[in-house]
Amino acid sequence: MIQAQALERIGHQVEFLLACDQLKSVARTTLLHCASRAENSAEHSWHLALMALTLVEYAPPKADIGHAVKLLIVHDLVEVFAGDTHFDQSEAEHEQQRCREQAAAHQLFGLLPEDQRQPFYQLWQEFEARVTPAARFARALDALQPVLLTWGAGAQGSAAHPELTLERVLNLKRAALSEFPALLALVERTLAQAVIEGILTTDH
Repeated sequence: MIQAQALERIGHQVEFLLACDQLKSVARTTLLHCASRAENSAEHSWHLALMALTLVEYAPPKADIGHAVKLLIVHDLVEVFAGDTHFDQSEAEHEQQRCREQAAAHQLFGLLPEDQRQPFYQLWQEFEARVTPAARFARALDALQPVLLTWGAGAQGSAAHPELTLERVLNLKRAALSEFPALLALVERTLAQAVIEGILTTDH
């Protein structure tokens, strides 16, 4: 017979999992590649985890890809309570979002049994800090994915954000991608082709 303590523990875990189900309802500003609707944050996290497995050869030598996948699955969970924000925001707006996400992390991971709270919180913190090889690779993929959806072959561009010129996007993405020459080159080529196709403008 299952003990009451075990039932209480799994009850907390299920409460956490059901709260995380709300991530499917958090709309992002990035459209799906087919442009039929906005991507949600759960789809985004799944796609990033798949990217980590697919693009593993471009990861740093010391990066643990299994760990990178964990980071990518956890990194946006706080948006359940904090919501998403567009990457092209002012520093003040990004700081406000960081504060919301910090509070959300304590609220969400606090639903877990005590021995699981800190490991989940540490995964989220590691992604945010971007210090470890796995976290830097995960962050690079997070920067790459919206570019592929928005301006990759067959995409429709970002009509809702005409301020996103070739130069602006490169400036916003370069920091996360500079350690990964192949991924940065992919972004540069993708954006250059988008300009040719007329779905992205330049400042010139």
